[in-house]
Amino acid sequence: MDKTDQYILIVDDSETNLVLMQAVLRDKGYATKSAKSAVHALKMINDIQPKLILLDLVMPEINGQELLTKLKSNSLTSHIPVIIVSALTDSNIRKDCIEKGAVHYMTKPVKLDRLINEVQNLLSGSCQ
Repeated sequence: MDKTDQYILIVDDSETNLVLMQAVLRDKGYATKSAKSAVHALKMINDIQPKLILLDLVMPEINGQELLTKLKSNSLTSHIPVIIVSALTDSNIRKDCIEKGAVHYMTKPVKLDRLINEVQNLLSGSCQ
């Protein structure tokens, strides 16, 4: 599978974070889409069928933990790997997200080389 067929959905209410993560991932050849809210992400997910979701936790309306719960409880989206990318460093929140099904939890400011490595590892595994 070509990297450009593997949409990565970035969900973050910060325009700066969206632009940065999109630029880094696109530079590595990945196709990305972005959503500035969980509500917007939910509307997009069925249309674009992302191979991976990068999810912030602190957002208006529906927070990232609620979105993670919705995704993992829905049979149509439960298979999509989710990496949490959040400024929250609380170990209980980290543990809760992993228990809810997140495959990784990264704190902001995110180390971009680590992010790329995680994305590559997850998506190369989904191509097999």
